[in-house]
Amino acid sequence: MDSNTKKLMLENLQERVISRKAMFIPMFCIGTFGLVGYAAVDKEAPVIESNKVEVLYGTKLEKDVFTISDNRDSQEAIKVDINAKSYDANQLGTYSVEVTATDLFSNTTTKTVEVSVIDRTAPVLSPVAKNNGYVVNVEVNGSSDIKNYIKATDNVDGNVSTFIETSNKLDTSKLGSQTIALSVSDNAGNTATETYEFYVSDSKAPVIKTKGNTVTVDYGSKFNYKDYVQITDNFDDKVSDVKVTGTVDTKKIGTSTLTVDAIDSSGNKSTQKLNVKVADVSAPKITLTKSKVSIQKGKSINLESYLKSAVDNKDGNVKGDVKISGSVNTKKTGNYTIKYSVSDEAGNKATKTLKVTVLNPDDVAGNMGIVATARTRLGCPYRWGATGPSSFDCSGFTQWVYRKNGKSIPRTSGAQKSAGKKISLSQAKPGDIVWRPGHVGIYVGGGRVIHAPRTGEVVSYTSLSGFRYAVRY
Repeated sequence: MDSNTKKLMLENLQERVISRKAMFIPMFCIGTFGLVGYAAVDKEAPVIESNKVEVLYGTKLEKDVFTISDNRDSQEAIKVDINAKSYDANQLGTYSVEVTATDLFSNTTTKTVEVSVIDRTAPVLSPVAKNNGYVVNVEVNGSSDIKNYIKATDNVDGNVSTFIETSNKLDTSKLGSQTIALSVSDNAGNTATETYEFYVSDSKAPVIKTKGNTVTVDYGSKFNYKDYVQITDNFDDKVSDVKVTGTVDTKKIGTSTLTVDAIDSSGNKSTQKLNVKVADVSAPKITLTKSKVSIQKGKSINLESYLKSAVDNKDGNVKGDVKISGSVNTKKTGNYTIKYSVSDEAGNKATKTLKVTVLNPDDVAGNMGIVATARTRLGCPYRWGATGPSSFDCSGFTQWVYRKNGKSIPRTSGAQKSAGKKISLSQAKPGDIVWRPGHVGIYVGGGRVIHAPRTGEVVSYTSLSGFRYAVRY
């Protein structure tokens, strides 16, 4: 027996002796009685009355959780040992906990108690961002999802915002206040309810987007800032209050700065600077009287005569500055390309080409007439067996065109191939017939053929690709 227990027993004995007026007991007997006799008096162990107890989630096990009584000692004086190895305060469930109670006289009781960790705490509803009491600010046309504004946190389940229920849906399309009652429950069925006022307002200024910090416009062109500035707003379909400070003179080379101010219906204002650079960026425009010409072999050609005009947006008439490159050998048949070019003072260059074909006199008089006749039938429908003049099949078309030019050829494509002189496609000239199995057409030059294709189509152009050879009459 330790000294503290002896001391406590002696004090208790003295009180009892005095109350019974046992003043004549020799003092030396007190120690003996306290150490031996009195200890034998209390042999009754404490009683652990609890069979099952419930504790809140997160609660540390202490002895006051259990109900323990003793025939002499108060519960405060009883020593309690708790074997909580299997106990987890942060996990709901029921645990078997061994509890040992010892009174002042070393009487001991051990009992296994069922300890249930339970959740009786409701989730907490709170605004996600700063708010003014129970007023939650919402941007107009923003999200209508309550979870973006209110969160629900539970001591056990954590974030339970997904389970928030509302009395009515948040409408962010209109300005003003909306009162919405919210409720949320955790997995244990604990429910929290709160009522919030959601104030929908427009706090965002219009967005001004420009096509770069500096835009370039052509000299002399018509300038409109709207072609380079886009203004949008989160609430207004169209921002009508727009002010542009500054001017742009497109007849003056240089850079001007415009200030664009946009104010929406809620008074939110945006400002954007736009630098406008006026420069000569357009090349002169060259106009030719023709893009293609044909001349007879041995004839002369004046290339300047086909240049109609050359005009620049800033420099005006630059026809006199046009340079002609390339040449035509009129003594040799073939195709030639002539290039007309001119640059303005800003260095913008324009080019135009003229295609020149030098033909034999016979080609001009004969075969080119065939090509011209063939072109008059473009658009006429294909009809099998037809020989013109308003509908054709392939060989009926070639026969009709040749007859109109004083030449008689057979009726069918096979016969037309056999009756004429076969030559390679590379030697074909305008007016020659081109052949492939079961089909004929008239070569018009430049790799193109006029033919009557098939049912459902009309006389039209096609490419030389696919034909086998040409036939000349």
